[in-house]
Amino acid sequence: MDQPHQPLFNRTYLKILPWVVAILIVLLTANSQKTATSSAIALAENWVYLTIEEEMEQQLRLTYPVTPAYTEKQLQQRTALASAYTQATTSQSQVSLQWKDDRVIFSFLLPEDISKLKTFDLDSLLKNLTRSANQHFPAALTRATAERYLALSDIEEQALSNLKAHLPMSTSDYIQPTTPSSLLAQRPTVLLTLKENNDDATDTLLKQLKTRYSQPQVRQTTVATTNKTTTHIDAQHRSPYHLYLIGKAINTDLNSIGRTLTFHYINQAVRPVIEQSGSTYRLLLKPAFPIGYSALSITRKTPFNKMLNRNLQTYLLENFDSKQLEHIKTSLIQQYGKQLSTAQGRVEQLTTTLFYQEKLQSEDEFRDTINNISNTQVQTNIKNLFDPEHTIIVQITPP
Repeated sequence: MDQPHQPLFNRTYLKILPWVVAILIVLLTANSQKTATSSAIALAENWVYLTIEEEMEQQLRLTYPVTPAYTEKQLQQRTALASAYTQATTSQSQVSLQWKDDRVIFSFLLPEDISKLKTFDLDSLLKNLTRSANQHFPAALTRATAERYLALSDIEEQALSNLKAHLPMSTSDYIQPTTPSSLLAQRPTVLLTLKENNDDATDTLLKQLKTRYSQPQVRQTTVATTNKTTTHIDAQHRSPYHLYLIGKAINTDLNSIGRTLTFHYINQAVRPVIEQSGSTYRLLLKPAFPIGYSALSITRKTPFNKMLNRNLQTYLLENFDSKQLEHIKTSLIQQYGKQLSTAQGRVEQLTTTLFYQEKLQSEDEFRDTINNISNTQVQTNIKNLFDPEHTIIVQITPP
């Protein structure tokens, strides 16, 4: 005998199913947003922040501001400082360093057991590091002086040295550190990363930070003058090659994403025409506070036309490829999403944005920002970067 048909789901289940689906969507969306970006909680206005990352080692990051080193003396001192502090940290596995043009990042691993933070003494750690770095510094400075002398035997390094020496003057609240002690004199931007929020832990560390850095420090807006006319530098080098460098002073501003996009486009667009001429090239983008620089350095065995910068500007504008630009946008969005997909990547990006007092963009926000950059904006950036009236030109020839 046939059995009566039994419905797979009863009516009550079917009534609540849409609600279950809706709740799951909300939960999945929230989780996706959590993994896509990190938020920072301000513990002390404009300088101490907390972020929660369950899958990352707990750490304290101190980002110290420095003025970029552009003269040869400054470069020697900066190289020596990096070497001295690196030597000072070799015996301390819980400390790591990152050196950037306008900042130095000290990362201290914190104990997994939050209760042990009571024995964490930041002031003693920094004093011991500085004492050790001071001991290594004289020898490091001697080595750095010799290293810079040897570095200038490279034709491209000589060109970059000339460019940096002719960057426009600027004023800054930040110091040009000359000794290990002076490096840590200014108040840093601090990012505390914990696996979960803990008021006792944050209070303990915040008290130590405020005790060491009791004086407020306000980052003043710095306006650096830009080149009003072309600066043309002619030099000679014992190399048999000719070098032509197009440089320009740049500021850290809200156009940084547009500038980055433009440089990726230029890098791809100039490669065929430069390589066809038997040349090699290097494209540099070095944004920094208060002033950074960009540079395109081209090297070959035959002399260059003195108007090469104008010729490149014309070539890039007349052969502008919007499809190529779209491919680059897609690639940059994917790279940004990949960085935000890991806890380490999110903390690295957050460290940078907090230092520059900017907002960390989610992947969707970054996508919207970069997709809103028009072809016209990129073409304008190309005009500015290769503007014959506002660039620094370095030409080096054989003797």
